[in-house]
Amino acid sequence: MRPIGKGGMTRWANFGGWADKGEQDQHNCNPSEKHQPTLERPRHEGNGFVCGALDASLPCVLMANSDSFRLGVLGSGRGSNLAAIADAIGRGDIPAEITAVISDVQDAPFLQHAERLGIPSQFIDPGKYRTKLDDAAEQAYIAALQLARVDLVVLAGFMRILKGEFLRVFEGRVINIHPSLLPSFPGLEAWKQALDYGVKYTGATVHFVDQGIDSGAIIAQETLPVRDEDSPESLLERIHSAEHRILPGAIAAIARGEVELQGRRTVRQNP
Repeated sequence: MRPIGKGGMTRWANFGGWADKGEQDQHNCNPSEKHQPTLERPRHEGNGFVCGALDASLPCVLMANSDSFRLGVLGSGRGSNLAAIADAIGRGDIPAEITAVISDVQDAPFLQHAERLGIPSQFIDPGKYRTKLDDAAEQAYIAALQLARVDLVVLAGFMRILKGEFLRVFEGRVINIHPSLLPSFPGLEAWKQALDYGVKYTGATVHFVDQGIDSGAIIAQETLPVRDEDSPESLLERIHSAEHRILPGAIAAIARGEVELQGRRTVRQNP
């Protein structure tokens, strides 16, 4: 039985986190120049927070000036799950801050969401492979997340398979949102798989990431009916709405130390 989050894995050095702030300065993270963040933003203070938003009227809720639970969010697409996480932090529903946003797609709307909100963000070239990071890119992603001292890596529509060294460094600290009720329909276009198969119910799943494909321990799920009139597009839109509900809730539970891993099962505990 292993506690996840506060009082458990948070900043365990052997999982790639930081024991304290001073340790960051002693760590030699020097990704190549093309992997360095390119977005420089003014910082302003408000409501007890330090914020990097370009617009000082935006709520300063994402870069708390404290030693809070830290999230690194990876994505490849439109960024709607990132926006849902940011909104939940802004409402006070998630006791955490986003300290890194990274995409493998240089012009992804995902990065535009981060820029608008003033969240530290960058594109890191994924390398020569289509479905995974090459070795150099993997090291650059690891270095960027370690530099941001993340406690939890959230894959929010990140379309690259993570294995090997990345999962060793962040063992037990990577979660993913998947558009089906796992273990049914792992892999790509899960909503279309469900529709083509003819199931009457599908949904969304938050799970830990392991060496398999969408095979890690399940943290949260939401079920949706498949309607007779559904198209792949309409079904995916409703699944996205479910994702926006369960992903912030799962992150909040982990940040509060309410999730314990028991073999393949996760169990919610009172903090």
